[in-house]
Amino acid sequence: MTLPDRPGPLTTQESRAPDIRQRQVRVTAPRQVALVERDLTGPPPGEVRVRVREVGVCGSDLKMWSGEHAVLKPPLALGHEAWGIVEEHAADPDATGSAPLTPGTPVVIVPPAGCGTCHNCARGREQLCARMRFVGGQIDGAMARFLTVPPHHLLPIDPRVPEELRVLIEPLAVAVHAVGRARVGADDQALVIGAGPIGVFCALVLAAQGVGRVVVTDRDPLRLDLARRLGVPHVVRTTAAQPLLAAGDHIRSEGADVAFDCVGAQATTAQALTATCRGGRTVLVGISPAELTVGGVALQRGERELIGVQMYQREDFRHAMDLLAEGLVPAVDGLKRSRPLAQAGELLDELARRPSPVLKETLLPD
Repeated sequence: MTLPDRPGPLTTQESRAPDIRQRQVRVTAPRQVALVERDLTGPPPGEVRVRVREVGVCGSDLKMWSGEHAVLKPPLALGHEAWGIVEEHAADPDATGSAPLTPGTPVVIVPPAGCGTCHNCARGREQLCARMRFVGGQIDGAMARFLTVPPHHLLPIDPRVPEELRVLIEPLAVAVHAVGRARVGADDQALVIGAGPIGVFCALVLAAQGVGRVVVTDRDPLRLDLARRLGVPHVVRTTAAQPLLAAGDHIRSEGADVAFDCVGAQATTAQALTATCRGGRTVLVGISPAELTVGGVALQRGERELIGVQMYQREDFRHAMDLLAEGLVPAVDGLKRSRPLAQAGELLDELARRPSPVLKETLLPD
């Protein structure tokens, strides 16, 4: 990890009062991370200061860190899968409407916020706003001791959600939104490509909604074993040479009604489309490459659909909290692993070289 230059060692006052110092992970250039410390100022009028309790690391963070994300490039401050405790909601003499957030309130970060006035914002689809800004992208993220954001980026956490599962609210909201976009029914058969966190959560949400057959595929046997222990009904190990052949033992010969590409690559999108029946739906959940090539004949003459997924809406967070409170995600070995914020650079480098042995890697600000 590359650390920023400092004028000298911490002063006595700084070492005695770490609570009033901000500590933040910044990606200064592709694959270059700095742990920055500075004096903490009060939040601007109307904004909320949150003490971050836990922040998850995901594939989107990796793409931003490496410079491979199609839109969000360094320099930036990462961290969008997070929850924390409200410390201060600064008064805004010009504000009207909702009451300020009370200090001590547990909140989950809702990363996207739109302009508030466009066609999509008026319908609650802020993630589709052309001027959308994202915490952990255009707005400094939660890989930090403190996060300061407008209150619209925060949602009080349902107290029924156990503390150890609160960091999973945001990624589970992605799966809730993806499944909603797929328009699934009880008689459907669903194929999920990729047994990472989003793929596993998609499978669990599908099963919770009573979908008749849910199959998850991956090349990594450890990921598949964890998915099975978390309650995924059917898991299939695939290979590069035969990516979906074995899934045929679980899916009808005509193909799945819906396939979820939770990897986000040219090959997996093509596989997902091929795996669907005529009239089937392919849902693009993983971050797709800038350009995709698909079979036009299969798409048109088979009346198949390609469905994009862009994050989530606020209501998806509430649904995710309900599911966690109801026990959707059991406490099993390998569910998550945590390390100090200062090890963010090492963790990102590790994840770029090999998949994590746990479902979710998290960082704990100190």
